[in-house]
Amino acid sequence: MRIHEGNFAYDIEQLRDPLTQLPLKWRYTVYRLRPVEEAVQRGEAESREEAEEMAKRMISKLSNNKHRPAA
Repeated sequence: MRIHEGNFAYDIEQLRDPLTQLPLKWRYTVYRLRPVEEAVQRGEAESREEAEEMAKRMISKLSNNKHRPAA
């Protein structure tokens, strides 16, 4: 599932054990959409809510760095 937030987006997917098909952790991937779509961070979390929070936190951090003036 891809969620868009401004110039960024993130995907969340639940990993499954290949042998038993039991649900495991959740994986998230954060993308910068412009000028070309680029994956900027990947990670895993124990729950969907945690994965979503980590992705949103990274998007916020990337957005704030973009607007910060150069030193």
